[in-house]
Order: sequence, then C-alpha cells, then structure tokens
Amino acid sequence: MDNQILDSGFGQTEEDVSLYPTSKGKRFGNYLLDTLFFYVIVAILFYSFGNVDTLVDDDSNSGTLLFYAVFYSSLIGYYTLCEGFLEGKTLAKFITGTRAVRQDGQAMDVPTALKRSFSRIVPFEAFSFLGNTPLGWHDRWTDTMVVDESAYKNAINNSI
Repeated sequence: MDNQILDSGFGQTEEDVSLYPTSKGKRFGNYLLDTLFFYVIVAILFYSFGNVDTLVDDDSNSGTLLFYAVFYSSLIGYYTLCEGFLEGKTLAKFITGTRAVRQDGQAMDVPTALKRSFSRIVPFEAFSFLGNTPLGWHDRWTDTMVVDESAYKNAINNSI
C-alpha cells in the first residue's frame, strides 16, 4: 500500500491551504468577550422593548417562553450576522486577531455561520474545547476552525 495515501490528509490536495487552529487561550478569550458583548446586546434589546420585569415575572409560561425565544434568537443572530457578514469575525475575534474559516481555507459564508450558530445552543457545547484539540463541537460539526488572522493571510498568500 502506498504510504503517501495514508499520510495525506483525507482527500486534501497539494493546492489546499494549510491552516492550524488558534490556541485554546484565544478561543477562551473569544468566548468570554463575545459572551460579554452578547449580554450587553441582549440587555439593550430587552430594555428597549419595555419592562423586562413584567416579561420575566409573568405568572404564565408565556413570559418565560418569550424570554428564551428572544435570548436564543439573539444568540443565533449575533454569531450569524458577525461571522457571516464580517468574514468570520465576531467582535471578540477583532480584538484577539482571529477569524473563523472553513477547514478548506475558504472564507466563512452565511449558511456555514448559521450552522455554527445553531450548534452553539447545544447544552455543554462550551465545554467541548476541553479536549486535546482547540476545536469545539460547533467547529467539528461544520468543518470550520478559528485561526490567527496573520497565519490565515500568510497561508492564503502562499497558496496563490
């Protein structure tokens, strides 16, 4: 059997861009910063639509349901809009100098960003980075990764 086939990266060709995930520390920083930005945005949304106390303290379950609907749709909207329209960058990724890209080196598109966003609402997904690789479930399930901006630009320029 040809060892070259075994050593190659499962269907990758020589033209593919070689990318490596950013560190767990930067991923954790992105998580903390994006969580902070997201909660600020959600607080502004809730308070701009009226008195949040009446929404949350409603005796019926409709207030709770509405709260979760707004919360999770805002979460999905935040990540989808940022990563889909800002070339794989959220507000935190601008600060840390990272971006989300597809594993083949292509820029993030809106459908992929939407899939990543829905993956984030899976319970315990935030802990999926505790393994050996700095890839979370939302990366693995959508064939994406977060890379350092400078390394990404170098890899793209070297592949041209």
